[in-house]
Amino acid sequence: MVQPAAPEHEAQRLLTLKRYTLGDLSADQEFDRITRLAAAYCETPIALITLVDASHVWVKSGVGEYSPTVLRQLSLCGEAILEPKLFEVSDARLDARLHNLPMVSEAPHVVFYAGMPLVADNGDILGTLCVMDHRPRQLTPTQRELLQQLANSTVLQFEHYLSQRAYQAIGNAAIGLWEMDVATRTTHWNDVVDALYQTNARQANTFEARMQAYTPEDRARLTQAIDTAVTQGTPFNDIFEMQPPSGEPLWVRITGNPLAVNGQVVQIIGTMLDVTPRKKIETQLLRQQALEQAIMRAQASFIDEQGNAKALNPLLDDLLTLTGSEYGFIGEVLYHPDKTPYLVAHAITDISWDEPSRQFYAQHAPSGMVFSNLDTLFGHVMRHEEVVIANEPAHDPRRGGLPPGHPTLDAFLGVPIQFHGHCIAMIGLANRPDGYHPELVEFLAPLLGSIGQFINTLSHYRRQQQDQQAIARLSMVAKNTSNGVVITDPNGNIEWVNDGFTRLSGYTFEEAVGKKPGRLVQGKATDRATVLRIARALRHRQHFEEELLNYRKDGTPYWVHISCNPLPANEQSGGGFIAIQSDITDTKLHEEALYKAANIDELTQLPNQRLARTQLEALVQHHAPLTISVLNIDDFKRLNDLFGYATGNSILRRVAKRLEALVSPFKAQGITARLSGDEFVLAGPTQRLTPSTIQHALQQPLHVNGQKLKLTACIGMTTYPNDNVDPDALFRHAYQALYQAKTQGVAQCVRYSTDQEYLVKLRQQERSAIQHGLANDEFRLYYQPQVDLKSHTVVGAEALIRWIHPQHGLRNPAEFLPLLEGSELEFHLGEWVIEAALKQLQSWLAMGIELQVSVNISPQHLLHPGFLPQLEQLLLYYPQVPSRLLAIEILESATLDDMQAALHVLEECQRLGIEIALDDFGTGYSSLAYFRRLPVQLIKVDRDFVRDMLESEDDKAIVESIIFMARKFSRPVLAEGVETMAHAQALLAMGCHLAQGYGIARPMPADALPGWLETWQAEGFALP
Repeated sequence: MVQPAAPEHEAQRLLTLKRYTLGDLSADQEFDRITRLAAAYCETPIALITLVDASHVWVKSGVGEYSPTVLRQLSLCGEAILEPKLFEVSDARLDARLHNLPMVSEAPHVVFYAGMPLVADNGDILGTLCVMDHRPRQLTPTQRELLQQLANSTVLQFEHYLSQRAYQAIGNAAIGLWEMDVATRTTHWNDVVDALYQTNARQANTFEARMQAYTPEDRARLTQAIDTAVTQGTPFNDIFEMQPPSGEPLWVRITGNPLAVNGQVVQIIGTMLDVTPRKKIETQLLRQQALEQAIMRAQASFIDEQGNAKALNPLLDDLLTLTGSEYGFIGEVLYHPDKTPYLVAHAITDISWDEPSRQFYAQHAPSGMVFSNLDTLFGHVMRHEEVVIANEPAHDPRRGGLPPGHPTLDAFLGVPIQFHGHCIAMIGLANRPDGYHPELVEFLAPLLGSIGQFINTLSHYRRQQQDQQAIARLSMVAKNTSNGVVITDPNGNIEWVNDGFTRLSGYTFEEAVGKKPGRLVQGKATDRATVLRIARALRHRQHFEEELLNYRKDGTPYWVHISCNPLPANEQSGGGFIAIQSDITDTKLHEEALYKAANIDELTQLPNQRLARTQLEALVQHHAPLTISVLNIDDFKRLNDLFGYATGNSILRRVAKRLEALVSPFKAQGITARLSGDEFVLAGPTQRLTPSTIQHALQQPLHVNGQKLKLTACIGMTTYPNDNVDPDALFRHAYQALYQAKTQGVAQCVRYSTDQEYLVKLRQQERSAIQHGLANDEFRLYYQPQVDLKSHTVVGAEALIRWIHPQHGLRNPAEFLPLLEGSELEFHLGEWVIEAALKQLQSWLAMGIELQVSVNISPQHLLHPGFLPQLEQLLLYYPQVPSRLLAIEILESATLDDMQAALHVLEECQRLGIEIALDDFGTGYSSLAYFRRLPVQLIKVDRDFVRDMLESEDDKAIVESIIFMARKFSRPVLAEGVETMAHAQALLAMGCHLAQGYGIARPMPADALPGWLETWQAEGFALP
C-alpha cells in the first residue's frame, strides 16, 4: 500500500484534495449509498464521508445526526487522517486527547469512533469514511474489513470523477479513444472517432465496417498491427491513411495497447488522433525539397552542358518523379515563317511500341523529335498558349488521333512556358494515376521557370551560332549584293556599308561611317510609328523586319524593306547590328496604284463604290446622325447623245466637284463618291446634307458648248441610325428610295421608309416563298464551264442557283439571295446547293463525265456550326463521288470577316479532300497581308476587272498584278468575265490560261452540259 503523506507534506495533500474535488467539498448524493451501507453493516447510528482541508472537516455524505462542517482541530477526523490505517476509539470519554472535543462532550455525544482513511493514488489522505455511536463498543474484524472496502469504493468514485474529467478533456482535445474486445472484435469508441470516420455507430458498427475506411495498403498494415498486438502483446503507434465519405484524404495516428489476463491479450485500448494537417505539411515539405533539389540539379546540369539540349533529359526524369507521371516530354516551341508553331522535343520518354517506332525514336530523339500537328492536345497548348488538363483524353474534343499501337493516354497535362511574354517551350506529361489539376501546375512553376531560362539560353546559343555562320557568309557576298548592307556598333553608329547601300542612298562609305542610319536617310514623311518600333527593337536587341520610306542624299524618296539582326557580343565588342535593305520602291508604287485603281474613280477622282462602302463603315461607328443620299442625274443619256461622251464626261467631272464642295466643310464626317455612270452618293451630318442643298448645288447654271444647262437629279435618301442597319443595307435602302423617286418624275426625292412592321412583313413573305420553293423543287443549278485556254480542255464548272418561280419565271440569285442573309434559311439553301451538286456529279459519273463542280458558299453558311458536320454527312451519302470533284468558292471578303474561324473551316475542308477557290479576288486589297495564310488552291479574278481591262489601264494593271502575285505564291488563276476573243488573247499573254465567261459559255441547265462538252471537244476555242 502507498504510504500516506506525513504531516510535513500537508501542502502536497491539500493539492491532491483539490485535484480530486476541484475545491467542491459540498455534499454529493453519489456517496450516500456507501454511508448507508457503512451504518447498516457496522450497526452505528452515524456514518460519514468527510474531506479534511487546511482548516475544516467537510461532510460529503452522511447518515444520522451530524454537523455539515467542523473545525479541523475540534474533529475526530482530523486525528484519523494522520495515520494510513483504521483509527478506532472505543470510548472517547476515556481518551485524554478527545474527551474535551465538543462532539464528545456535547451533542451528538459521540462515544465510539472508527475512521478509515481515504487514500489517493499517490498516498495522500483526502479524508475518512467513519462510523460513530453514542455508546462504547468495538468493530468486529468483518466490520473493519467491510469499512476498508467501502473506503476503497469511495476513493474509486472520486477517481471516476477524475476519469470523467480526463475523458472529457481528451475529447475536447480531439483525441479519439477506442477499445476492442479481442475475442469478439467488438469495438467501442468516443465521439471523436466517429467524427474522424465521418459516420456513426449505426452506420458502421463493426470492426470490419470500420476497416473499410482505410486505403487498401494501410488497411492491411493496421490489420497486421492489431493481429501482432493480440498474438505477441506488442503495442503499436503508427500513421494510417483513410478515405472517408467526403473523398478528402485523411491521415490518423493510431496507438494500441494490449491488456492481458493470465498472459493472454483480452483487450486492446488506444487512441486515434487526426494528423492530416501535419501530414500535408510534411508531404508538402518533402515535395518542395524534391522540387528544390530538381531545380539545383537542373541548374548544375545546364552549366555543365553549356547549351547542350541533353541537359533536359535528367530534368524530365525529375518531372516524372515529382508528378508520378508515366511518360512525358520537354520541348522547344519554334515557329514557321507564317507564325504557325511547331514543337521540337529535346527530351522525351521512350514509349516506342514496335520495331518501326523503336527505329524512328532511335533516329530522331537525339536531335529532337519534331511535331507539327496542331490538332492534338499539345498542339492546342502551342496554338492557344494555355494550360491543357485532360483527365479523360478519349472524350476531349481537343485530342488528335494516336498512331496505331500507341500506349493508352489516360490523362494529359500540357503547360506552355513563357519567356518575356512569348511562348518558347512546353512540357507534356501523361498518365498520372490521380489525374492532373491546376495546383500541380502552380507547384511546378519554379521548375518550369528554370526550364524556360535554359530553353532561352539554348535558343540564344543556337542563334549565336547561326549569326556567326551568317556573318561568315555575309562577309563573302555583302560587297557584291545589290541590297544595301549596314553594320553598326552597339550604339547604333554605322561601322560599315557596302556598295549596295551607296547606290540606294547616294551616301559614300566615308559619308556614312559614324552616322546613325536614321538621321542619315529618314525624312519628313517617314512613318513615326515604324521608327518607334525599330528603336524599341534595337533597345531590346531584337530582330525586326520593317518597311520604311527613306530619302536619298539628293532628297528623292525611296522605299526599303529592312531586315535587322543583333550581332553576338564578344570580348572586344558589346555586339552591334547588321541590317539588309532591299529597294521595294516599285512594289510600293505599284501597291499604291493598285489601291487607287481598286478604290478611286478614274474619271472624277472621287472614291468609287467599293471605297465608299468602307468609308461608310467607319462613319457609322461614330453613331452620329447621318444621311446617305444616292442621286441620279435626270436625262443624262440625252446630254451624252447631244454633246458626245467627251463632253458628258466633262459634265460628270464638274458635277463631282460641286458635290465634293458640299461635303468638304465636314469632310471628316462625310463621303462623296461616284457609284457608276451618272450615279453619285453623298453621306454627311443629317442637318447639313438636305435635298434642297443638293438640288441647289446641281441647279447652278452650267455652260457647255456655249449653252447654259440647268441639271436636276432624283435622290434616294435614308437616315442612320433611324435606319439602323449595316452599311451595305444603308446603300441598298438608299438605292430603293432612288428607284421610287425616278418613277415619280424628275428632280424628285424619296426617303426610305423604316416602317419595321412593313419591312419585316415583306421580308417574311419573300422568305416564305423561298421556303415554299425549296419544298416544291422550284430551284435548279445551272452550270457555267471553266476551261483551259492553253490546252483547250474543260477543267470544271461553276454551279449557279436559279429559281424557276411559278409566276415570275426564271429569277437570278441577286433577286432573292440578299433576303436570306443572316437567316437559318440561308444555311438550308446552301446545303441544298451542295447536295444538288453532288447528286448531279453522281449522275454525270454514271454517264462517263468526270468534271469538278464548284459551289458558292456565303460567309454565314461557311461559319455556321452545322456546315462541317453536314458536309461530311453528304460526302458519306454520295460515296461514288470523289471529294476532289467538289470545290468550294468563297468571297475574299468573307474570309476576312473572321479569319481565324474561316481558316479552321477551310483547313477541315482540305482534310476532306475538297479544294477551295477564292472568288472575286482583287476586291479586298486590305487582305494582302493575309494572302499567304489562306488555304486555297485557286484564285478567281473578279469579272469587273477582266471585263473592263481592254479599255481601262487601271483594271488591266490590277489583273496583271493579281496574276503576278498568284504566280509568286504558286497559286493557279482563273479569270471570270471572259466575254470576247480579245479577252482570252490578253489573258494568255499575261500568263493566265484558266477562264470562265459568256465568251466561252453562258450558264446552262445540267442536261445541256453533255452536248456542249461534245461541241467544245470537237471545235475547241479558236485562238490564233
